[in-house]
Amino acid sequence: MQGPDQFRDVSDFQIRQLVFRLETVIPSDLTLLDDIVGDITAELKDTPCCGDVETIGLGSCQCHVHGNHCDPQKTVRVSVAVNENCDLLVSVKDSGSGFDPTRLPNPIAAENLLAPHGRGIFLIRQYMDEVDFKFDRGTEVRMRRRKK
Repeated sequence: MQGPDQFRDVSDFQIRQLVFRLETVIPSDLTLLDDIVGDITAELKDTPCCGDVETIGLGSCQCHVHGNHCDPQKTVRVSVAVNENCDLLVSVKDSGSGFDPTRLPNPIAAENLLAPHGRGIFLIRQYMDEVDFKFDRGTEVRMRRRKK
């Protein structure tokens, strides 16, 4: 991301003024996850661009906690930015070894419908306009949602 007063989208083609920015580091502890995501969502609701914040993809934090194998000694970095057009950028990075997003099983295939896991990336792709993966000393998922 750019400086504190700018927003760079996932495609790196547009820079705008920020109305909200949050950077936090959370432990890879599933027992803390819901409260932390709730706190981030509550802060987003205080912005002038607060519509539909429950569906912004912060659930990806859970994927990253799992990426760190729920090791509470490891952390997940979460960055959230909203620009003056109410576009949202979320970046979540863990220290896990990564995965191949093209090889994920289809969670809506008949054999996977009752599986207790495996829907995180699928749901993120449904809610966000852009999803980008970066694998460099961990796994980073960058998500962008444009104001509807």
